[in-house]
Amino acid sequence: MEPLTAIITLLRPQVVRPKLIAAAGPWAVRYPRVDVAGYGLVLAGSCHLIPDGSPPVVLSAGDFVLMPPAPGFVMTSDPSVEPIDGDPDPSGRLTEVRHGGRDSAPDFEMLGGYFRFESANLSLLADLLPSLVHVRAGDPTAKRLSATIDLTTEEALSGRPGRDLILERLIEVMLIEALRHAGGKPDASGGPSLLRGLVDPNLSRALRCLHADLKRRWTVGDLAREAGLSRSAFSERFSAMVGLPPMEYVIQWRMAVARDALRKGDMQLEELALAIGYESASAFSTAFRKNVGRPPRSFAREMRLGAAEDEGPLPTVA
Repeated sequence: MEPLTAIITLLRPQVVRPKLIAAAGPWAVRYPRVDVAGYGLVLAGSCHLIPDGSPPVVLSAGDFVLMPPAPGFVMTSDPSVEPIDGDPDPSGRLTEVRHGGRDSAPDFEMLGGYFRFESANLSLLADLLPSLVHVRAGDPTAKRLSATIDLTTEEALSGRPGRDLILERLIEVMLIEALRHAGGKPDASGGPSLLRGLVDPNLSRALRCLHADLKRRWTVGDLAREAGLSRSAFSERFSAMVGLPPMEYVIQWRMAVARDALRKGDMQLEELALAIGYESASAFSTAFRKNVGRPPRSFAREMRLGAAEDEGPLPTVA
């Protein structure tokens, strides 16, 4: 499985609480940081997006923005306007929100909301994905995403039956297309991330080999040979592009696959250990405890209990 597909598969994105946001006149709203990914698709007009700790960007009609995970941010018609507090609650169904003047027709409309991800591997968002992906409507390299955006815009503004369900599916496709698009542009993701590594022709070869054969006992030398680079050049480039040293990335990915397998509970420890490159269940358990903070079996129990609580109590039969 290639790296981006593997990450999306482990994260299992689910769309929660899409909002139709409309505004008129001067307005500004501040949203606090949340540990889920925020997204926005501008349907009409434009606004300023000011993420905490990042440069502001202007969003125009047809632009798509993704922030995994979502930092605190301000959306505004004018940066000089004092923001009010917005509602960050990532739950519920499609809602409509109005900002600014309420007596005139809106001059700005956006479809925005959050993605919920599989909690066992939520840390992958911060470690491997960029803090901001901005796809501009006029970008000629984003044709597939543009087609999805057109469908999503049409559906969001319609009142047809089944709108919410169709929007959820379309927005999931937009997430994957946005990350794929960002991975194909050397300057799209800014700081270090897996997407930048996938852009680099040498690093991408090593990453694809690693993800295709995780059970192999990889070393820096092995990965450097796959990349066609010396050990030192590979290590330096990998750390600069991806944001982690090569073997730290290997460990992080093995732990991510292990957490997912333990959550599902469909593999014995010995089988899992061999599948992700450890020589024994004991060696894997030691590595897992060191990196995750508790033994594999304890983690698996916590995941099962958490899943049961999310599902709620089972009905009783009288």
